[in-house]
Order: sequence, then structure tokens, then C-alpha cells
Amino acid sequence: MKISTSKGNFKIIQTVKNQDELLILGSWNDLVNNFESSRVFLVNKPDSLFGIYVCKQECTDFLGELLLSINYNEWEDFKLGEMNSYRTYLA
Repeated sequence: MKISTSKGNFKIIQTVKNQDELLILGSWNDLVNNFESSRVFLVNKPDSLFGIYVCKQECTDFLGELLLSINYNEWEDFKLGEMNSYRTYLA
């Protein structure tokens, strides 16, 4: 799932190894503004892509915070990408 808000651009994917584990991808700034920097790791240097592993509950809390932080003027900036529940990725 891709999410674009005023707080950043993120992509969330479920890992195959652990069904309770999700990988949130984004830029360094977007991730460290929402999570502890010590948890963030480099995924792809040429694209400046970073990631963080979270459990489903932490991801739910994160998504809730994103929604609560949106004021009525920003709803048009909030976008969810196509959700394909049948796809899982090995991470």
C-alpha cells in the first residue's frame, strides 16, 4: 500500500517470513520524523530509500496518527495507492 500525506510518502508491505511483521519504506526524513532513528535502516542507496520493520499493531497506530494529523484542508493531499491484498513480498 502506498500512502502520500503532508507527513511523508510511505509504502507498506507485509513480509512473508512473519505474518505479523510489516516493512514501511520511505525517505530518511519521513521515517525518522515518525519513528526512532536507531530503528531505520538503508534499503537502497541510489534511491535514498530507507525502511523500518513494525508489527501490525504499531502500523495501525502509525496509520491512525497519520489520519488524526490531517486537517480538513489536507484531505485532498491524502492518497492511498492500490491495495493488493493477495501480494506478499519476501523481506
